[in-house]
Amino acid sequence: MGVALRLVVLLLVLGGALSACDAPAVGLALSPPAAVVDGHEISMKTYQARLAVSRHRDPFAGIPEAIPSPAPTQRLEDFTIEQLVREEIVRQEAEKRRLPVSDQALKSRIDALRARAGATAFSAALSRNGFTDDSFRAYERALLTEVGLIQAMARDRAGSAAQELKSGHPFAAVAARWSDDTGTFSRGGDTGWLRPEEIPEPALAAAVQSLEAGSVTGIIKTNRGDVIATVLERRADQIHLAVILVLAPAVDQFGPIGTPTWFTRFIDDREAALRRAGRIDIKVARHAGG
Repeated sequence: MGVALRLVVLLLVLGGALSACDAPAVGLALSPPAAVVDGHEISMKTYQARLAVSRHRDPFAGIPEAIPSPAPTQRLEDFTIEQLVREEIVRQEAEKRRLPVSDQALKSRIDALRARAGATAFSAALSRNGFTDDSFRAYERALLTEVGLIQAMARDRAGSAAQELKSGHPFAAVAARWSDDTGTFSRGGDTGWLRPEEIPEPALAAAVQSLEAGSVTGIIKTNRGDVIATVLERRADQIHLAVILVLAPAVDQFGPIGTPTWFTRFIDDREAALRRAGRIDIKVARHAGG
């Protein structure tokens, strides 16, 4: 075999070997997603990583069941993909509002958590809960995205309440319409008499400290959300307040139980609309196909 011919054969062999090496990568890129939500894929890798967390942090552990549920494995699979679908809907809504979570914001959040717990305890907690570094970053990004969307929507709601007050609507009526404070909204926002030190949020306490009776504050940002307050009466050492609270907890105070009902309803309605339109395609767990 001539030198030129041997060189051609060698190049063909190398080309075939390289093509063979590339083939698995192509196959991975074309692997089916776990779900598709309004044209956006949730990868199987993302699903499997979150499923590992669900298995370590079984959300159903210790909860008595009124109705028999599927087998534990199937139940966790359903829960996992449902949560990821919901997170993707939240992400899309945040994207519409141009509310991205920057890599720097995500890093700052995780660095703060690590510093608060201590590096060793932080790593142990990730492992104990089934997280890898990548899956924890994805989890925290979803959390920051949801909190950011809630806060943006809360600002809109508080702005609507402020506009109604400006237009002359009675404070009690506006509180009944917009306030999320379950302890006061049915009373027109009336909190009763409070001493300044009994007002839980420093920003609110400062805003009403010298406010005259009958006056209304602007929108006050607190750790619980956006607050508008009015002083109904004053005594020497006490203030009779009424408040409108639009829930939007800071990220460290955020949890499923504290999620505003209006936000949950908004996401539920959006998911229902997508399902009716055939825009949610789940390919794993019991709900595969719809």
